[in-house]
This record gives sequence, C-alpha cells and structure tokens, in this order.
Amino acid sequence: MLQLGEGTSKLESDMDEAVYAVLKQKKFSIVKATTERSHKDYLEKIIQLIRGCGFGVAIFSEYTPASTLANIFFEIALCNLLGKPVIIVKSEGAKIPSDFVRTEWVSYSDGGNTQLRTDFKKSVDSIIALAKYYEILGDIAMEAGNIDFELAFERYKQAVLITNKRPVINKSNKLLNQLNASEECAEYIKAARARFQKSLSSSPGCTRIHRSEIRNLEVVI
Repeated sequence: MLQLGEGTSKLESDMDEAVYAVLKQKKFSIVKATTERSHKDYLEKIIQLIRGCGFGVAIFSEYTPASTLANIFFEIALCNLLGKPVIIVKSEGAKIPSDFVRTEWVSYSDGGNTQLRTDFKKSVDSIIALAKYYEILGDIAMEAGNIDFELAFERYKQAVLITNKRPVINKSNKLLNQLNASEECAEYIKAARARFQKSLSSSPGCTRIHRSEIRNLEVVI
C-alpha cells in the first residue's frame, strides 16, 4: 500500500527499499497489486490479495497525493475488516488522519535507513508472535465442549498465513479430516457447517492446506 509509478518521492522509495530488505530477510514474499496479473476487477483483486496474505504494510509521506492516501487508508480499513494486521510506515513530516492518531507506526527521517530497518523489524517480529496466539485460540476452539470448527479453522489459517509452520498446517488438515467424516461429527457442526463451507469457499486453496496450495508468507504492500 504505497504510491507507485511516476511521482513517487525519494522518501517513499527509501522507505519501500528498507521495508523490502527486512521482509526479504524474514523470507516473506512481497505482493503488490500492480505486479499481480489477473482478469478480475482491480478492487476485487486487491481484496483477494489481502485475504490471502499474512499482514499488510502501508507506506506514505508528506508527498503522497491525497488521492493515493485515500486508497492507502481504504486498503488499511480492508485489512482490519479481514483480520489482517497492518504496519504503518510514514515519514516524520507526514500527517496521520485523526482516526489513526492513537495508532502505532514506524517513523522515518531522511537518511535514517538503519533506524527504520531496526524499528520495522521489531514490528514484523511482533506480528510473527501473533501466529502463536492465533494457534492457541484455534486449540481452545477445538478443545471446547462444543467444538467451534469455523473459529478454529480461521485462527489456524491466520497462523499459517503468517508463519506457515508445519504443526499448524497439520492441525488444520486434521480439522478438515474431521469435517470430511461428517457422519461422525454431525452433532457438532449442524449450526456452523454452512458458515464454515462459506469460509472455505472464500479462501481458494484451503480445502487442504499445503505449502503449494495456499498463498502463505505473503505481505501486501
């Protein structure tokens, strides 16, 4: 989520370069709507990219045009709506919208590339730590008296999209195997089955979770 193409300031390019370096070091794939080709409506493409990513990064400065800034904060709102964490990276001179004044962000001053990388790395590490939290929430949902398959799947999926850990993938597949044996667990899933199937259909590739079938370790910028 940043200004692209002609008109991009040096500040924005420097911030993008530092963010890119940290994410590559952490072995995340970086996804930008302009580099993903599809036949879909552009907004639909952005929504699907956000659905399939682990988290988002928003980059802007005082030179970011108002129209681009509006798009960036619209996409931040989409990330929040879809349960995706967002790291905001801004220049020191950039003004933050009033609704975000209490939001933490990573600040950059011209020439402070090393400090930006250090601060951004800490923010990425905090999101990686969320994956364990999501896994625990999934475990709790699976251990409940009335198993909440839908909630468990969503939490395991969030953990997989951030860190792609094999134990969580295995838990997700075990959950799906239980659902496939519907006669054995029908009493648990009557109320949630329709919603759960809708959740599956909105997450292409998640009917069986493997590295080759899910958009994992991706970050939308």
